[in-house]
Amino acid sequence: QLANSYQSLLSEFSSPEFHTVGNYALGRLIGKGSFGKVYLASHKLTNGSKVVLKSAKKDDANLAREIHHHRQFSHPHIARLHEVIVTETLVWLVLEYCPGDELYNHIHKNGRMEVGKAQKVFTQLVGAVNYVHAKGCVHRDLKLENILLDKNENVKLVDFGFTREYKGSTSYLQTWCGTVCYSAPEMLKGEKYAGEKVDVWSLGIILYALLCGELPYDEDDESDTKNKILKEEPKYPDHMPEQAKDLIKKLLSKRPLLRPSLGDILRDPFLYDHAPQQQEILKLQQPPPFTTQLEKDVLQRMKSAGVNIDTVIENVLSQRCDSLAG
Repeated sequence: QLANSYQSLLSEFSSPEFHTVGNYALGRLIGKGSFGKVYLASHKLTNGSKVVLKSAKKDDANLAREIHHHRQFSHPHIARLHEVIVTETLVWLVLEYCPGDELYNHIHKNGRMEVGKAQKVFTQLVGAVNYVHAKGCVHRDLKLENILLDKNENVKLVDFGFTREYKGSTSYLQTWCGTVCYSAPEMLKGEKYAGEKVDVWSLGIILYALLCGELPYDEDDESDTKNKILKEEPKYPDHMPEQAKDLIKKLLSKRPLLRPSLGDILRDPFLYDHAPQQQEILKLQQPPPFTTQLEKDVLQRMKSAGVNIDTVIENVLSQRCDSLAG
């Protein structure tokens, strides 16, 4: 009987379904890339609340920067970073789960968006990027793959691996990063660039893709894509509204100084119906932690379960992103 028990345990441990990281049970693999793998997971202590676990190698040069910036962002259209778990070989980021897929897959499956939906999605994205800029940072990797949709098809911006601090119009960056078909001309030419202006260019590429179902610059050969970005204007289909075309032309100006600011974009006529909500979100002051009744109730339940809530409060306030804060 003891031998059978041992064998049963060994079978369970070696099962592909048996995989735990911290307080999370890993589910199916939902993505992978050069950075590592992404899994759907569930929290074992909170009735199986769904999250996403993203693995990264400890020597990933962008990892510390990604965690440093992402944990400071609190905005309805930025996916939350709940927790960071360090194992012997990997670092795991525990992220908010968004069941609505990434925008790239959404457009690949469904084609271009209806204009009203594209206006809503794009305005939410602009609000999120505006928030990042207001925090003194630039994203530098805005693309359809880094924009998720939640269950209500609201935007959640992710992936802050190329995010950098940015000191405004007098501060210039030089490192090329991101994806060629979303890259601004000045970045492709190897010039020093204003970080906020390359984000604005990428927003123009994304808006075009939402309304057309394809990228404006996306050749089979990467050098052809670069050449078109540097020398050609996008082709605008007849079905595109004139106001949308006017906005995209501003966003995709070859001259960075002619591109609008994020505030100017939110004031554009094409986004008139959805911009006020984003402008109000940007004005909101984040309430101090543990001041809402829900948070107080959660703390009381944790205390009843034997958790040291003083440590919980300290860890949340210091943005430690550990198992207690998560």
